[in-house]
Amino acid sequence: MDMRRFVIKKTIYLAITLFAILLTNFVLFRIMPGDPIRAWIPKGISPEVAEIIRENLHLNDPMYEQFYYYLVNVFQLDFGVTSSYQMGTEVTEILIPRIFNTLVLVGIGTTIAVFAGVALGRYVAWRRGQAADTVGMAFTLTFYTMPTFLLALGLLILFAGTLDWFPLRGAYGEIPFMDNPPPYSQMSLLEKVVSRGYHIVLPVLAFSIQIMADFVLIMRNSLTDVLTEDYIITARAKGLSDEAVLKDHAMRNALLPVVTVMAIAFGWVVGGEIMVELIFSYEGIGQLTWDAVNKRDFPLLQALFLIMAVGVLFANLIADIVYTYLDPRVKI
Repeated sequence: MDMRRFVIKKTIYLAITLFAILLTNFVLFRIMPGDPIRAWIPKGISPEVAEIIRENLHLNDPMYEQFYYYLVNVFQLDFGVTSSYQMGTEVTEILIPRIFNTLVLVGIGTTIAVFAGVALGRYVAWRRGQAADTVGMAFTLTFYTMPTFLLALGLLILFAGTLDWFPLRGAYGEIPFMDNPPPYSQMSLLEKVVSRGYHIVLPVLAFSIQIMADFVLIMRNSLTDVLTEDYIITARAKGLSDEAVLKDHAMRNALLPVVTVMAIAFGWVVGGEIMVELIFSYEGIGQLTWDAVNKRDFPLLQALFLIMAVGVLFANLIADIVYTYLDPRVKI
């Protein structure tokens, strides 16, 4: 099977899975106990007005008709209006700035975690049993087992509270060494970059250290297994240098499990990191999801769940394609 047929086949599977996700997301919020209208509209509204809203939202129609309208709205990026953030505001208007904030935080954090985790995992695996391996694994296991909120709180208390080096909250705002900074909307591009960079240091640090530990463990274990294979012994017997053996023979196969975890990690980029965003009061998707759950904002939750699921789905599709380049044994 050539690459074109492989991509077409995977795309068909993706379309089927996407339909299942849409169906599940549609049904989930209609089988929940209680009246979603009562959670969506202000208390004390008259039954007549509630009935008009139900008619406008097609909630009195049969389920299959409701699903049809839901599909049409989703493909038009119309997720309805929110009930918890300036009621009547389009969900899309709320999501766009939050998604951008989360992409900046989790995107940068995940990228740092992947490269640093793979590099450290490679370093300790090549020196298995030595002092570097012991120290590296002690560092990795410490942060691997540490709860995210505990690490985030520690960084917040030390660097934002005690030392006052970084801000306590927010995705942007004050600028270091600048008195009376203008509102963010009136800042120049450079000032906006500096503002975001200043506010994002601690959240990125908390997020990337936690995720990096996963990649270190996976890379170390995978590379350790690969280094015991017969073809590695053969490569060394041919007189190849350690760097050539590691780079050209071992790393290619050792990266296969890392690609899987990497796909999942990048798939959740749009999902945010709830604990980190809550502790640092970072206005992203994670914090928005928490607030939407507490306020029972069904239209907003429905959009958030769909975005997260679709992100993971497409990330796994990319991982499947990358697999075929990394490992010729994978049949396409």
